[in-house]
Amino acid sequence: MCRRDTGVRFLRRNAHGAGCRARTLRRALVLLAGTVSLAQAQVPDIWKRVAGTTIDAGLAGPASGPVIAVWYAGSGRLLVETSSSRVFETADFLHWRLNTDATPPHLVTAANVSTLPEAGAQVQAAGARLYAAAPGNIYASDDSGRTWINLTGFNNRSIIGDGFTSLAIAPGAAQEIAAANRFGIWRSLDGGLSWHSLNDDLPNFMVRTLIDSRTVALADGAVEAVHSGLWAPAEATDSEAMLRARFSATAAAAAGATAYTGEADGRLFASHDSGSTWIEAPRIAAESISRIWIDAERPDSALAAAGTHLYRTVNGGLFWDDVTGSLLSATIHGVAADRSAGVVYVATDRGVFSSRISLNDASPATGAWAAITRDLPAAPAWDVRLNPDNTLSVALDGYGVYETAAPHRTQNVRIVSGADLSDRPAAPGSLISVLGARIDSVTPDSVTNRDAAYPVLASSDRSSQVQVPFEATAGTFSLSLKGATNTWTVPLTVQTTAPAIFVDADGAPLLVDTASGLVLDPKLAVPAGSSVGLLATGLGKVIPDWPTGVPAPADQPPTVVGTVTAFLDGRPIEVTRAVLAPDYVGYYMVELQIPPIVNRGVSELRIVMNGSESNRVKISLETP
Repeated sequence: MCRRDTGVRFLRRNAHGAGCRARTLRRALVLLAGTVSLAQAQVPDIWKRVAGTTIDAGLAGPASGPVIAVWYAGSGRLLVETSSSRVFETADFLHWRLNTDATPPHLVTAANVSTLPEAGAQVQAAGARLYAAAPGNIYASDDSGRTWINLTGFNNRSIIGDGFTSLAIAPGAAQEIAAANRFGIWRSLDGGLSWHSLNDDLPNFMVRTLIDSRTVALADGAVEAVHSGLWAPAEATDSEAMLRARFSATAAAAAGATAYTGEADGRLFASHDSGSTWIEAPRIAAESISRIWIDAERPDSALAAAGTHLYRTVNGGLFWDDVTGSLLSATIHGVAADRSAGVVYVATDRGVFSSRISLNDASPATGAWAAITRDLPAAPAWDVRLNPDNTLSVALDGYGVYETAAPHRTQNVRIVSGADLSDRPAAPGSLISVLGARIDSVTPDSVTNRDAAYPVLASSDRSSQVQVPFEATAGTFSLSLKGATNTWTVPLTVQTTAPAIFVDADGAPLLVDTASGLVLDPKLAVPAGSSVGLLATGLGKVIPDWPTGVPAPADQPPTVVGTVTAFLDGRPIEVTRAVLAPDYVGYYMVELQIPPIVNRGVSELRIVMNGSESNRVKISLETP
């Protein structure tokens, strides 16, 4: 049985030849098309959490953020205080709930200790046994501290992490202990001989900055990225933090040669020569500048957050005006915006809010602010980000990262790539998605393309799938989209090729086992030396010609006219063939030969055609 992470089950492997394999592929692709291209265009309050709230740090179990205190209470409950100063409790040691009444007790240090295992160790007694929580490890002593046993050390490191802050002993059970450190909360039932993590359900993921939709920076500066569905330490850099350090500022942003910085005293500066010279704006902020957003296409437009206020410039930082308006009084931590739509999102102590504010001119900010995180856990929001795939990501204190279809973008009818929902050009034969409406027919408003048919392949109330005809010519023109009661006109740019790799709702590429024709599980690593089929669109015309809107044949599918090249971690790999995906419309199959020698772990894959580069996707590789 093969399945995707979307929970969709596919047909069993059938060994009766290419025709059966093609039908299996078609069934899989039909289901995936609904999941990938249609489901992502749902209403704004459908949120999905990204990769949970724990970190794969190579310890004895999942880790979380720092826990500063742990103690036992009545009825066998265990309580912790996180670095956000919130208290959570558990009675079953599986699930945690917020406790707004409890306060951490004072630690009682044992007396008459002969020696300490480490400087700064905190010692507690459990009958005749002593336990010590030291900065690096947990220790036990059965001879009043004359000798100590290291309960967590192995190969010169602690198996449950370091930075211990607290230790708790269960009343009446000297062998049951719980330890808190900078990696979360851990429990032992045998006096420290074995440990297991209690972090799985604890809301203690201290994300502070969204570097991208799958990479974050934590409160301690560590960078984590999604790997095989889990958060794990990453080598990526926080470019915003690097800018702040470079300019010695509390906030900074840059695009091209334009840069903005903010200071702790509320001053704002702008540079238009990559930081060589600076101009200071008239001072209007009374609090520290905490965050700056800059428009990449029009750097003269920017937003700055200072305390509970939001400021705007549309003239490159010469003047800033207050556009806070009716926003509820709450400290602003993060800012994102869509200048072309005139929409601003702010992450605050009271959640994420959205409003329409002009970023092209200094029009008064009169729009109301609307909360968009009402269906999420009640927690401060530290950051908000608009992603290239038309999703909105939100970082909630302790509860991790959530994403949804960007609310303002689902309210407008627009055309995106059917592969990854990005605003990339199309190509003859491409699969495109129309977001925001159910479409019944499509007519090109162009003399050269007027007779080309744009078949509508699938529709829902929120989106529709359309194939660009193989006869379409290159250029930019308008499409007339007709629904049951409305008509829309939207622009479309067509290139000879515009490669795009299909991804699922988690951003994993759609790969097919070339031998069986089955879609591979993204959680499983691809073996070195194997042959896989990559599902893509936008590869243009084929030989022999094939009619638009008709599924490709199972036997001898048409071949792509141009040359497709593929790169794994920047190095070219062999493309054995590129054809229309058998028995399906708008999909292409690019068969790749994975090198026999690869770096084990996550690698970056992309394809290129006629100088046009696809989206970059991550695949997991394993060595034989």
